[in-house]
Amino acid sequence: MGDQLNGLDLQTMAEIVGQIQQDPGTAEPLNHWSARFRWLGGFKGQAFLGNHSFVVDEPANLAGKDSAPNAVEYLLGAFGACLSVGFILNATKRGIAVRNLEFALDGTIDNILTFLGFSNEGHPGFSEIVVKAYVDSDAEEKTLQEIWEETVSTSPVGNTLTRSVAIRPELARV
Repeated sequence: MGDQLNGLDLQTMAEIVGQIQQDPGTAEPLNHWSARFRWLGGFKGQAFLGNHSFVVDEPANLAGKDSAPNAVEYLLGAFGACLSVGFILNATKRGIAVRNLEFALDGTIDNILTFLGFSNEGHPGFSEIVVKAYVDSDAEEKTLQEIWEETVSTSPVGNTLTRSVAIRPELARV
């Protein structure tokens, strides 16, 4: 194992970056992701993603058992995770050491009554997500701000949330 910065092996990272720079097509498989989701009864279900899985439920005040986070909580967590990966990637590429990194994410649903079927006004998605980054590093404030701006602008999850995405629903009877 080579030199490390922010828990990343710099030699491995340099090899990956070099390979992609030499042949951008090697990054093509990273453009496709997939998941399966199985209902487990009530409002509970399980997502399967490659070799991983997680359980989803609704809180008791929405008739769930509160045995796991709900989908919108996972979405906020996924956005935080994406920002974390991006920030550490961008800091490491600049040779910036990060001692600690945390994000506080707060989302506001436009109108939950549309999801519940009691209103046609507004929409059932987030109307705003506020993200505050807390970073502990010796880097200059200006450098950290540049890393943060690059991280936000290149976040796959953030871009998915802020851009129109084609969704092609299909139903199969089994």
